[in-house]
Amino acid sequence: MVKKNYKKTPPELNGTRHLQGLTRFIADEVKPSNMLYVTILHSAYAAANIKKISTHLAENMPGIFKIITAKDIPGENQIGHLMPDEPLLADNQVIYYGQPIALILSEDVRDAELAIPKIEVTYEVLNPILSIEEAIEAESFYIEERKIERGDWKTALQNAPHQLSGQVESGAQEHFYMETQRCRAVLGENDELILSSATQSTGEIQEICARVLGLSSKDVTIDVKRLGGAFGGKERNATLFACLTGLAAYLSKRPCELVLSRIEDISTTGKRHPFKSQFQIGFDESGKILSYNVDFFSNGGASIDLSIAILERAMLHAENTYYIPNIKITGKACRTNLPPNTAFRGFGGPQGIFVIENAIFDIARFLKKDPVEIQKINMYQEEQLTPYAQKVYDAPGTAYIDHCLESINYPVLKEEIKVFNQANQFIKRGLATIPIKFGISFTTAFLNQGSALIWIYTDGSISVSHGGIEMGQQINQKVALIVAKTLGISVGRIRIESANTKRIGNASPTAASSGTDINGNAARLAAEILKNRLKQTAAELLVISNDTTVYFENDLIWSSENPEQKLSFEQVVHTAYMNRVDLGAHAFYKTPDIHFDREKGEGTPFYYFVNGSATVMVEIDLIHGYFAIKKACIAHETAKLIDEAIDRGQITGAFVQGYGWCTMEEENFNQKGQYLATTPSTYKFPTIRDIPEEWDIKMFDKTCKKSSVYGSKAVGEPPFIYGEGVWFAILDAIESIGNHQIKANLKHPATPEAIILAVDRLNKTLKEGII
Repeated sequence: MVKKNYKKTPPELNGTRHLQGLTRFIADEVKPSNMLYVTILHSAYAAANIKKISTHLAENMPGIFKIITAKDIPGENQIGHLMPDEPLLADNQVIYYGQPIALILSEDVRDAELAIPKIEVTYEVLNPILSIEEAIEAESFYIEERKIERGDWKTALQNAPHQLSGQVESGAQEHFYMETQRCRAVLGENDELILSSATQSTGEIQEICARVLGLSSKDVTIDVKRLGGAFGGKERNATLFACLTGLAAYLSKRPCELVLSRIEDISTTGKRHPFKSQFQIGFDESGKILSYNVDFFSNGGASIDLSIAILERAMLHAENTYYIPNIKITGKACRTNLPPNTAFRGFGGPQGIFVIENAIFDIARFLKKDPVEIQKINMYQEEQLTPYAQKVYDAPGTAYIDHCLESINYPVLKEEIKVFNQANQFIKRGLATIPIKFGISFTTAFLNQGSALIWIYTDGSISVSHGGIEMGQQINQKVALIVAKTLGISVGRIRIESANTKRIGNASPTAASSGTDINGNAARLAAEILKNRLKQTAAELLVISNDTTVYFENDLIWSSENPEQKLSFEQVVHTAYMNRVDLGAHAFYKTPDIHFDREKGEGTPFYYFVNGSATVMVEIDLIHGYFAIKKACIAHETAKLIDEAIDRGQITGAFVQGYGWCTMEEENFNQKGQYLATTPSTYKFPTIRDIPEEWDIKMFDKTCKKSSVYGSKAVGEPPFIYGEGVWFAILDAIESIGNHQIKANLKHPATPEAIILAVDRLNKTLKEGII
């Protein structure tokens, strides 16, 4: 047997290969010679009845193999998950601009583009509902109002020394993943359908594609090697395009591929949910919050998608890091005629937190205090109850805020900013702090489950399959590190396989920041099963009793009885195989203690909370509306780190994406419900030029009472909210014009136009002497 030196293998799985351009995505796989291309005829209206679809002219065009409409679907024309409100192909009506009406199958995409105008669709155009205001007026909601309530908010508000109210709006956000929506489908033996889909949810696509085609789930296989980004945009959005591709392959009996262009992708897919919220807040002279009443309204688009779960998470994060004894939180998700809005990093949490932080800044302005004072006096203490009656463990109090303030020398910096603003008429600086408390788990409790399958081969190398999707967040690296730690081996021994429904069935989506928690724990359990089997073989080789401690470390195995006698991992594995020991293991993990009563608005929807804080300083140009981030300090609770570099990368990326949402990523649409910013030239997002000039990220690697695999905590979504600090720092800079006595009416996102308008309004108020 040739011994391999696995320790010389790079400790990361694919980082170097990514940099070299050697890792493969769906588009990189060899195309079958007889493959057909799928092109979509999209609706030209947001709301209309379809009177007639005529395809015969297009079908006779050169190069057209087949045209598919709703009448050709062999199973159900329905991909809705929570309710049947999302047809695969529009039949009698269209409900959003860009909705698929027909599929054109061709051997050359250019032939399909010429055929599209030949498909005649006769519409009876209706008036669409596009905004939250229009939906409220029309009472267009998916379900009844949701509510969470504790204490007597109304009496507490009436008795509070001070009361304020306000309205807060936050906008949409385009996912803008590098790899657009796509899928490739081939037929196997006996009409088995095999889909390579850019999806975060193999289990959902398997189930729904089978429904559409009238098959059973065993006849549909989903295989995903990796995605070129997702951010939530491929959790449910991908289901539509996978089912369209599967339908094309099933009906044509040929391999089919569907790839959206960038413009097509942005024009027809859902975004982050815009929110419009009203609040009332009562407080005392110190800034202690006594009562809070908030009503959330979200724009969900044409189909329910994940709108209710997203609304719920906004409600569950409505109080952020603050203990509020009397509180009422209500939420309604609006049905409109936009493409179905969907999951996005943070999943409603950022929208909910944005409202309470606006209220905090309003209190500070009213009391002529620093917002940090208001934040610190209201922070959760250990084991206090959330509005939904979950105990808060590992509450940091003001520790993370204090770290950021000390790191940037807050009192000195604040005074320097004051002096700078007094000396400069057209350039202003602002400062803001945002603490977070973010819950980790799927709030849909049954999704908190995962599986893993591990095979140890006779040469000591290892194959690991799990249900998580690799989409740039390095879940595969973390799972490999977990398996390596459990077995005491080098990461180089491990190969992480593609996510495949044949190996790992019924997989939950890779979402909710819980991918490593769920799949990593399942892999750990499978590795522990194998470790226990190998221990017995090692005990026989070492001639020790079964109760003697056996150590697995650095690819070696030894006992406490005779630590000088060391066995190689390969030696023990090979002996186990020769003794007919099972070297394969499947394990299942479910997150414990998760439950939530939606009728009562009480329970434990989260296994744990992630805490942290960020302090940001910006400089804005009052003439042109431009801004720059001069300093950013982040203090983030990682608990016990699995991979420091990965977590630092996630914090960095999340912050940038978060402040992009708050400052430059603006989504506009016309009266037809058509998105207008569909390319990087019209849709602005942060680039390398926009990162903070000075950046300090401190990860708190510590033991927590509540954490997950090997004491770690999730890191994907929580840092997104730190980006809101940039918006509030811009607000602070603008309000310095009026010595922080006048509220600036700053829109979200704080684009250059929004900044200029806010400055103009504030200057007008000062000129008129209205305070």
